[in-house]
Amino acid sequence: MPAGFTLTLNNIALANTRVNFNASLIGGIPETQEVIDYCAKNKVVPQIQVIKAEAVNEAWENVVNRKARYRYVIDAKTI
Repeated sequence: MPAGFTLTLNNIALANTRVNFNASLIGGIPETQEVIDYCAKNKVVPQIQVIKAEAVNEAWENVVNRKARYRYVIDAKTI
């Protein structure tokens, strides 16, 4: 990272040359794969709550109101 974590870019120059500038605080593909491998080996799994599509508004309200206990997953069969 640059000193002071500052960087000046010219957006028009990037767009004209089709340059893509990305940054990540969580690492790249190799680091992500390492975490996935670790989780698989140690049986670390997310806690989820499967909901029907019609419950998405209620689930969103729970997220907004900080009442969501687990990650919501919409059952695609109910869409």
